[in-house]
Amino acid sequence: MKKTFLTSLMALSILLSTVSCDSNDDATADKTVIEPTTLPTTAKTFTETYFPNAVYKAVKLNIPSYNGTVYDVSLANGFEIDFDANGNWTEIDGGNNPIPTALIPEKINAYIAANYPGLFVVQIENEKTKYDVELSNDLDLVFTMQGDFVRIDHDGDNHNEVVVNPTTLPAAATTLISTHFPDAVIRLVEKKNIAALNGAIYDVSLSNGFEIDFDANGNWTEIDGGRLAIPNALVPEKIAAYVTANYPALLLTAIDKERTYYDVELSNDLDLVFDLQGNFLRIDK
Repeated sequence: MKKTFLTSLMALSILLSTVSCDSNDDATADKTVIEPTTLPTTAKTFTETYFPNAVYKAVKLNIPSYNGTVYDVSLANGFEIDFDANGNWTEIDGGNNPIPTALIPEKINAYIAANYPGLFVVQIENEKTKYDVELSNDLDLVFTMQGDFVRIDHDGDNHNEVVVNPTTLPAAATTLISTHFPDAVIRLVEKKNIAALNGAIYDVSLSNGFEIDFDANGNWTEIDGGRLAIPNALVPEKIAAYVTANYPALLLTAIDKERTYYDVELSNDLDLVFDLQGNFLRIDK
């Protein structure tokens, strides 16, 4: 990618008005402008290697952010890079510019090239337990630290979750997975700090593409198969019968158990609402 560099005066004017990509930057009292020369050697080497001759400023956070960010670096070419205390990058934001592929884990590059050939990565965040990647069409993708695709992130920038070991799942949740998805591997388990409206505490992503949310006791609250059918045994009998009778050519691909009703999605994206006894209520438009 060809980089355009501004004059020192123009760069200084732009950079002083730049807002860092990190969520802590709104609290100006928690950051201090520093000389780029005081950055850790690893951070300086990284910046000069991948963005040579770029004019930049640096900001040090007095309180590290959730992903370990201590330094925010803003470049004149529009890139913003966050580093931890040791100078390792934690987030790279290119704005509308593609991030150099050399900075993206090889397996993630390969997945995006195969599945989104017309798009490029504009932002990548290393959250220590997963990668969060944003594409040029604003689509957010989540990958494991090994570069395996987990899911599309429809929640956006949600840091209300922490990755936990699958062994910490409640026994009921583990039993459901092993019973109904015996060949699937648990790719990722995220635990919410605050329960969702439907009581969900755990978000589980499986290797077969299924995503299942569980409450604190291990009862499922939502099952999403993507384009795959949810096993009939996991769908209330009355709901399964209604779908079969009225939409025989369609699959039931997602079901959400709210506190007072079920929300069901079919393979044609039609949403149906049922009461907790399985009685059809309406099409959700």
